[in-house]
Amino acid sequence: MKRLTVVLLAVGGVVVLSLALSGAFGGGACPPSPDPSVTVVALDAGHGGIDPGATAGDIYEKTITEQVVTKLAALLRELPGVEPVLTRVADETISNADRVRRAEDAGAVLYLSVHTNASTGSQAHGVEVWVDKTRSLEDPSFALADALLSELVAATGARDRGIRSGELYIHRASMPAVSVEVGFLSNPEERAWLLDPAYQDLVAQALFEGLARFLEAEPTEEETPSSAS
Repeated sequence: MKRLTVVLLAVGGVVVLSLALSGAFGGGACPPSPDPSVTVVALDAGHGGIDPGATAGDIYEKTITEQVVTKLAALLRELPGVEPVLTRVADETISNADRVRRAEDAGAVLYLSVHTNASTGSQAHGVEVWVDKTRSLEDPSFALADALLSELVAATGARDRGIRSGELYIHRASMPAVSVEVGFLSNPEERAWLLDPAYQDLVAQALFEGLARFLEAEPTEEETPSSAS
């Protein structure tokens, strides 16, 4: 009888540990910050795992986006009261739905997905920011897109390709959400820049400035004026 009890307890422990490691508590997402004074920002390094994204020979979009997001997260950690949450931290395959769910579970106030662009030709170049077409022009996502785009253009001198709207997976996000294209892998000059760690630092700094600008301008719940009674 004692031996059976010990076996059952051991099996129970293994089950609990397996559930935790497999992400049963939120699909592997970070839990919401227990500190209400902390502003959580979700950063998504586009693609990953079996999905390389845009390619140019042995150069993969997924690698560059991870490098840029890692640098951006380090900058955000230096900003008081801000906590970056990454939808992926390695070269792993994650569904778009899981990426957004991780951001939601973490209590993020905004969602930024970082990508590199590609074209069938080699002439296209520049940076652009995308907002899902289901968002109205009054949605804060457009203010976020504007802040990020203007900082990117000012910092890099890249061509301003504007704010664009289309059918995107980030329509699932309840918070302001944008997807930024930081350059074209299909353009030899921009590809060389995107592979340069110093240029990646420049892009990360510009995205940081855009995020900081947006967060400073956005009112908190305490600052939002209540309707007259």
